[in-house]
Parts: sequence; structure tokens; C-alpha cells
Amino acid sequence: MKQFVVIGLGSFGVNLAIALTEEGHEVLVIDADRKKVEAIKDKVTHAVIGDATDKQIMSEIITPDTDTVIVGVNEGMEASTLATLYLKDVGVKEVIVKAISDEHVKILKAVGATEIIYPEKDVALRLAERLSTPNLIEHLPLTPEYSIVELTPPEAFLGKTLRGLDLRKEYGIVVIAVKDMLTNTFHLIPGGDFEIRPDTALIIIGKKSDIERLDV
Repeated sequence: MKQFVVIGLGSFGVNLAIALTEEGHEVLVIDADRKKVEAIKDKVTHAVIGDATDKQIMSEIITPDTDTVIVGVNEGMEASTLATLYLKDVGVKEVIVKAISDEHVKILKAVGATEIIYPEKDVALRLAERLSTPNLIEHLPLTPEYSIVELTPPEAFLGKTLRGLDLRKEYGIVVIAVKDMLTNTFHLIPGGDFEIRPDTALIIIGKKSDIERLDV
């Protein structure tokens, strides 16, 4: 069990806090709005009314041994930036912060955020990828060059074996798993004799430029 603190009870913070609690973790939520705190208090471990921009309050509520603090306040750049700065002063090692703009991302990096998420931009980019690549199911970027993606196999792949397709040679990509869409089970590191069926999805790793060459 890990200890998490979620600061800010907008839609993002509420859903995250409840999900972490349901996963069996200890979750403390903080928000300045009494109504929001009251609404969630029975769904998390602890719920506290507090102002994230008050350094003294942050230092009294949060301890350095907290595994991760997630800052998701919606009151603009100043509140989340100050909260991040105070959390680093307290000694919290991992501070994940929700950004609202590219400029905000730069500021958060400067004050010590260990990870920055930009939900609106991330969702927009993933939607653009899905719309431009209809067979794409899921996309996990690893580096600016490499990604892991889950996609339905192109029609030309159906009935063929991985050895016959030789995707490493033809496209420079590797199939690391095949998902059975009917049973939601995985075949990890499938052998060359594995035959691609219509009810499967391929989980592949490779350069984004090579993945884009697939006829999907």
C-alpha cells in the first residue's frame, strides 16, 4: 500500500483519488472548498479542507515520507506552481502536477515538479492519432522516437504467421504480444508460428516512423 496525496478536487482530482483508493492505497485529499471535501470524504482515506497556496498548512498536513503528491488544482498557474514549490520545500520526492498550458509546463519544471501531465493536450493528441490511424487502439509513447502501440491487424496480415510477415525485417518493428479480443487474454512474445486472426490485436514496439509505415 502506498501513500498518496491529491490536491485539488476538480473532476481530475476526484476521479484519481477514488481510483487510487479503490486500488487499496491510502489517499489523502486536500481542497479549500468545504463542499467538495464533504462530498468525497467517505470515498477516500482522509479528506482535509486546506489552501494549497498556504506553505504552513502544506507543511503541517504533508510529510516527506509521502510516496507521491498529485497537484490538480484548477485555480490557474499560480496556485499549482506555489503548491509545487512548497511541496519540494517540505521534502516530497515525487510531485506530479497537472498543467494548463505550455508556459505552465516550463514554470513547473523550473520549480521542481518531477512529472507534469497536460490532460487537455494529451487527449487532443491521442484523439488526432486515433482519427488519422483508424486501426489504432492504444498508444504508449516511450521516447520522442519510440512507442508501444496496440492496433487491430491490417487485413493483409490476417491468416499469416509472424514468421511469414517478418515485421522486423519489413518494418523494423517487433510484436511483443498478441491480445485475444474475445477473451481479453494475452500471448506474450508470440512465436514465429503464431497466426494472425481477425479477433486479435497486435501490441508492437518500434520507431514511430516505422509504425506509421504499416498499412493501417
